[in-house]
Amino acid sequence: MDGERTIETGGEGNPAHGRLGPGRVGIIDVGSNSIRLVVYERASRAPLPLFNEKVLCGLARGLDATGRLNPQGVEMALANIDRFATLAHNMKVTSLDLLATAAVRDASDGPAFMHELASRPGIKAHIVSGQDEARFSGYGVMCGMPDASGVMGDLGGGSLELVALGQGRIGNSTTLPIGPLRLMSSGKTDPRRVVVDAIEQVRWLREESGKTFYAVGGAWRSFARLHMEQAGYPLHIIHHYDIPAEEARAVARLIAVQSAKSLEKMPGVSRRRVDTLPLACLALDRLLAALKPRNVVFSAFGLREGFYYSRLSDAERARHPLIAFAEEQGADWRRFDLAPSEIFDWLTPIFGGETENERILRIAACHLSDISWNDHPDYRAEQAYVRVLHLPAPGMNHRERAILAMTLAYRYKSDSKSGMLDTALRLSDGKGRAFARRLGACLRLAYNLSGGAPGLLPQVELRRTDRELRLVVPSALRRSLGDVTARRLDSAAEAFDLKAVIVAS
Repeated sequence: MDGERTIETGGEGNPAHGRLGPGRVGIIDVGSNSIRLVVYERASRAPLPLFNEKVLCGLARGLDATGRLNPQGVEMALANIDRFATLAHNMKVTSLDLLATAAVRDASDGPAFMHELASRPGIKAHIVSGQDEARFSGYGVMCGMPDASGVMGDLGGGSLELVALGQGRIGNSTTLPIGPLRLMSSGKTDPRRVVVDAIEQVRWLREESGKTFYAVGGAWRSFARLHMEQAGYPLHIIHHYDIPAEEARAVARLIAVQSAKSLEKMPGVSRRRVDTLPLACLALDRLLAALKPRNVVFSAFGLREGFYYSRLSDAERARHPLIAFAEEQGADWRRFDLAPSEIFDWLTPIFGGETENERILRIAACHLSDISWNDHPDYRAEQAYVRVLHLPAPGMNHRERAILAMTLAYRYKSDSKSGMLDTALRLSDGKGRAFARRLGACLRLAYNLSGGAPGLLPQVELRRTDRELRLVVPSALRRSLGDVTARRLDSAAEAFDLKAVIVAS
């Protein structure tokens, strides 16, 4: 059903659900092919799963042919939902919602299935409408990518949800009953024609041409993994994996005509996806043909994160997800009383002209700047680099992830070997590498000057001129700097291609 409403993300969640309170948050996602329990530590702008488990039940298998849920799938789903509820109780989850999507809402025995769940204590069970499923999936993409602008597609086993995104808003939306699992067990002679015809009828897609397509769902994540393997991509993180649209189409068209036996031989293809992947790739190809986007970006965030995001407070939604993640995780890694804000403010005068994205990376780096203090000194730079490169953090693309990882490597070691940084060097550009080296060297200087104690950095100014990086020190502190500080200042100045100068005030 096409929806023409435009909804503000801060103005409307599902009216049946209130804002999330303190404590752990649990969501049971009952999909057409799988059910999954995800538990989050707290209601935060940067959702970090504490627990994540999936069971394949195949509820939608045979749905179009019989109009009913797969009986074996129902039995398996109910047993595992009971187990999930017990796990959530033992984890002291304070809010546990169950979201049933396309298979349950379209099956004639869907209400009976939900009636069974109503007797389970502690679970708030909801059938999610097609329009709400599209909306929540759109929110999920915005939760992980706050600047998302284009069209999101969430392909599940039973349906495809499409929604327009832009400027923190949700626009036109459509839900189509063309999930690969559902079509393959429907008994229809040509599922491929059903996919093509359904997508061609979504008229508003042409209005969104030339933007970005955001791909959500297990089948398309499997496609992304396959593409990574084929391309020799150095970072196996699906979230924010970005490829040109024409390249995505070329690979999708190739996969769409492969047999299951051929797909089994391809590196990166899960055996559980070999039957449904060709139809998923056909849907991707047809969507890209209609949208003509610049690129395809894959999102690990979808329905669950969107439902969670819709229930956050307005103040929490207003935070940037990367900064929220760095604040919360950095607090656990920090050993000193020196506040990240004090480091950030001290460095601001020499980072004039930075972009907004660079400013966000600088804030995040200040919060994460003590991430490897308890590692062996010989390996601190390497451990910091690896941790940050692989952080489960939203709100940054792969280039920005590489820059942040290099920054933390340089924070611990001024001459980090290029071999260690190979992945980040491949994912970044010259401007990003220079920014990382400068910021890392300045963080190294800040910790040397302050010793991790608050109140000392504001007494010493760091200034940047056309030719010099100046450290302006009160006369009373001039003799207490030492040789190490001079070397740290030299490294920072070298990163800026400037001369280091210490000036007594």
